[in-house]
Amino acid sequence: MNRAVLLLANGLVFEGKSFGASGCITGEAVFTTGMNGYIETLTDPSYFGQIVTQTFPLIGNYGVIPADFESSKIHVRGYIVRSWCEEPSNFRCEKEINDWLKNQNITGLYDIDTRALTKVLRE
Repeated sequence: MNRAVLLLANGLVFEGKSFGASGCITGEAVFTTGMNGYIETLTDPSYFGQIVTQTFPLIGNYGVIPADFESSKIHVRGYIVRSWCEEPSNFRCEKEINDWLKNQNITGLYDIDTRALTKVLRE
C-alpha cells in the first residue's frame, strides 16, 4: 500500500496508508463511533461529500453485503479507518471493502490513530 496523509485545516497531519481508490480529495472530516454498520454508514446519503472517520478499530470483517445498503451507492468522499480486514468472513459477503471503495472511486486512509483524530475533530 502507498503512504498517505490527512492534512487538517488546523495544520495537524496524520500519516497512514491508502486503500480504495488513489487520489487527492478535500472535504469536511467527520466521525462516527458505531461498532458495526460500516456498510450502512458508507451508503447513508447524510454523509454525502464528507470524509468519514470510523472509530471502531477493525472495519471490513464481514465484507460488503448489498442487502444492507442504505442506498444504491457510497456517498462519502473519503473513508478513514484504523485497520481494514482483507479477508472478510461472512457467508453473505459479496466482495471486500477495498475493492468496493475502488469500484466506487472512494479514497481510503488506514493505519492512523482514529481515536486521536476523533478527539481533534470533536473540538
